[in-house]
Amino acid sequence: MRVVLTLILIAIAATACASPSAPTTTPAKPAPARSTSADPLAVPTWQVGDRWVYDWTSGSESGLKTIEVVDSKTVNGVPYYVVRLGDAEHYYTRELHWAAAIRDGKVEARMVPPQRWFVWPLAPGAQWTHDGRFEQHESVVSFNDRFVVGAVESVEVPAGRYDALKVARETTHRDSDEYWYASEVRWYVRWLGRRGDSQFTERLREYRPASRTR
Repeated sequence: MRVVLTLILIAIAATACASPSAPTTTPAKPAPARSTSADPLAVPTWQVGDRWVYDWTSGSESGLKTIEVVDSKTVNGVPYYVVRLGDAEHYYTRELHWAAAIRDGKVEARMVPPQRWFVWPLAPGAQWTHDGRFEQHESVVSFNDRFVVGAVESVEVPAGRYDALKVARETTHRDSDEYWYASEVRWYVRWLGRRGDSQFTERLREYRPASRTR
């Protein structure tokens, strides 16, 4: 899917559909621990080496995308995670807010202020808004988005079954998103999105966390 707004979704996002990357090994299907708790979830900590593999479909097209945390940097006093997706590096704040996409050392796109895909602690019933400017090359698009967190839902994807919090994004433009965050993988396990007349789906196939001491 080749649309401008693809760049703002990494995650969280549709950029994935534009730049799929296949994993080097056959994905396994772990049996993750389940939790039915609806207690508020704290912001997760990412580490260099954390890696997620998703399959995606958009119309008649499909593929895989691989996302990996490759660095941690501080820019103008603000700490960021640097996440590689295809041949671009995406910058996220420590709250997992998307800030920019950089390719060949140049800023290709950015959101000012960073896009608030999550607000922590994350809990059912939480709501927030985000007013921002998406800047790419010579174009600027203003956004006024509204986010609502639903209940915990059981979601089955190729990587396994997870109890995840559903987050819905509404916008003044012709696009919308629904994504399911699971604390076990420190990110979303499923994502349904619309960009104009185009729709896409992403599902987690594999999660490989970096080694942790705790």
